[in-house]
Amino acid sequence: MKKKKEQPQSNPVVNGLVNTFFDIVKHFVKDYENMRKVRKIDKFKEEFSNLEHMLLRLEKKLDNNHHQIEDLKSRLLWGNVIIVVLILINIFYLLNI
Repeated sequence: MKKKKEQPQSNPVVNGLVNTFFDIVKHFVKDYENMRKVRKIDKFKEEFSNLEHMLLRLEKKLDNNHHQIEDLKSRLLWGNVIIVVLILINIFYLLNI
């Protein structure tokens, strides 16, 4: 029979400290990754709120432009009505001469 080589036994305190150290490192790595994810989410929320704000401003501008277009339509309509009336007056005046 072969003799087994005796392996030196490690100190259980040192073993426990090494395991604890690696657990703590693993914990910090997970926390760091989670903080990066939270920052990405916060950045996304900020960009989303900026887009929302820009959309609201665009809606206000579109509404303002719509009102301006309606005002211009009514002005053009009344201007055309006045021009037609003046042309009719001129035609009537020319026919009566």
